[in-house]
Amino acid sequence: MKKHFTATAYIAAKFNKEYKILLHKHKKQQIWIGVGGHIEEKENPYEAVLREAKEETNLDIKILSSGKLLKRKDVEQIPEPVAILEETIPDHPSEPSHIHIDLIYFAICKNPKKIKMNEDFAWFSKKDLRNKQSLPIKDKKIREEVAYLCQKLLSSI
Repeated sequence: MKKHFTATAYIAAKFNKEYKILLHKHKKQQIWIGVGGHIEEKENPYEAVLREAKEETNLDIKILSSGKLLKRKDVEQIPEPVAILEETIPDHPSEPSHIHIDLIYFAICKNPKKIKMNEDFAWFSKKDLRNKQSLPIKDKKIREEVAYLCQKLLSSI
């Protein structure tokens, strides 16, 4: 099965002294996930996740990093992802099933009200993610790995 490299951002923002995580409903897969997409040929994962976040949300994000990054004339360390997931993507009329090797980043945005998305989206609190019945969405379907990553981000800020 073909494998594609992708990069995804789980984006947190503060609303009335409480951090919430942005998720959107993926049009093809009909699941709630972070923001991201395919890494283009001339990009590294960090550049891809920044580009995808801006294209999909209009938000300016800052990737949360684990410390000072090495930078020299010919070597630059890029922020490392918090997780790398291998995800099986089911068949869709526009493409056969394949695998995403998804580099997951945590990010913060300071301008959440500037958001503009073409897909359904919502901001989820820690309480929302614990009690799925109170979710601010109709279908109440958040995959286990997505809820786990959201909780991990909320616990780290």
